[in-house]
Amino acid sequence: MKSRVLTILVILILIAGTGYYWKQHQKASLEEQAASDTTPTTEESTEERPSEVALSEEKLKNMQLTVAPVKRQPLSQIRMVPGRLKYDDRKHVSIKAPADGVLVEVRVKTGDVVKTGQVLAVLNSPEIGTARADLLQRTAEYELAKKQYDWKSEIQNNVQKLVDALLSKQPMEEIEKEFKNEKLGDYRSQLLPAYSRYLLAEMINAKSAPLAKSGAISLQSLKKRETEMQDSRAALKSLCEQSIYDVRLERDREQARLNDAEHRKTISRQNLEALMGSAVDPGSKDLKAAEKLSRLEVIAPFGGTIEERNYSRSERVIRSDVLFTLAQTDTLWVAADIRESDWAAVSLDGSQDLKVKVNAYPDETFSARLYYLGRSVSPVTNSVPLIAEIKNPEGKLRPGMFVQVMIPGKQKSDVIIVPARSVLDDAQQEFVFVKTSDRSFRRVDIQSGLKTEDWVEVQNGLTEGEQVVEEGAFTLKSELLLEREE
Repeated sequence: MKSRVLTILVILILIAGTGYYWKQHQKASLEEQAASDTTPTTEESTEERPSEVALSEEKLKNMQLTVAPVKRQPLSQIRMVPGRLKYDDRKHVSIKAPADGVLVEVRVKTGDVVKTGQVLAVLNSPEIGTARADLLQRTAEYELAKKQYDWKSEIQNNVQKLVDALLSKQPMEEIEKEFKNEKLGDYRSQLLPAYSRYLLAEMINAKSAPLAKSGAISLQSLKKRETEMQDSRAALKSLCEQSIYDVRLERDREQARLNDAEHRKTISRQNLEALMGSAVDPGSKDLKAAEKLSRLEVIAPFGGTIEERNYSRSERVIRSDVLFTLAQTDTLWVAADIRESDWAAVSLDGSQDLKVKVNAYPDETFSARLYYLGRSVSPVTNSVPLIAEIKNPEGKLRPGMFVQVMIPGKQKSDVIIVPARSVLDDAQQEFVFVKTSDRSFRRVDIQSGLKTEDWVEVQNGLTEGEQVVEEGAFTLKSELLLEREE
């Protein structure tokens, strides 16, 4: 009985499992059939989508298509960065009033071309007059101190020579002859008499020795004369030492006075030069002329064009007022900003040549040389500054003009390229039309790489030598779309 029940249970389980398996198999079969029904439809639509355009003779003639060969060559990317022309800061200055005063003459006007050193205006300024008078006074004091120093230096040298002659016991006649016309100051009246007294004492002492031996004079008299000779010799030596010290001290004192006078003269000259904005010659006649003490000629520091004139004759000006703006425009600066996002794409190193397109002259390209490239990113513009120097010998370019700077970017040495006008886009897929016959053109999808204004790198899809449509590629795309709709 138990075995029959067990058998019946096993049979029921097998029947239930078989039913479940059959249902799942039927479901999978239906899904597979549905998928198979859908897939052929998509494939058929893909296969049916036209990828080639055949044109009639008439259409081909009207379209005027041009083709270009697919070629292999180096490719350099160029970034166009907007900029503006500005003055060269090294050749653009504001000429300011050096001191308070009145313009008694204004000799130029805006637009005048001036030369280096040309007088632009004449300013009458009491401050300038005071500075000039002070320089004249300091110059006179320096000259006086120089004379005193030279006098003391000459006396010091002569006294040293005289002392050497005295201590070497040269004859009095030779000394007087040698130093007759030499400058000795008061030391002549001090040293020569002392030397004479010494020579006299020595002569008396020399004659007294034989007399003492013969008994004509006493030994006491002989000792006295020896003592007088020694005293006169000691007095002469002491006077010589003191004279050397005194004359050197006097010379050093005059040296200090001369240095002080020179310093004060230099300070006064530098003060006047700071006011005038140019070098000053303390010995010039114009500086010493009384009628010109307060008059200052404002001159051009270099040749150029007067860009601005802000004051006229008889107007009162104060220090630092801008009288004129002077500029040379034979060279200008190109100022541009390179965005931080473009920094990795551009290639700039040192002073190199750049190409510049000026909006006012669209058919011309100008050369400029890189002058300065910033290293820090501006927090305001999020860019780094670029300055390039551009030549302007003919004066065609003017500060303020807008320009486009052609910045070299990434470079590849050997790539397959096609004209940029040949590359079209359809649903984010780039493609070109390849010429297959005289009137037939086939769409070929490509994978592009480096792009420039004129060329596009093709990484996949084309081979060198194929002919791609350049002029009229967009018209072919329209023809292809019309055929799909039909």
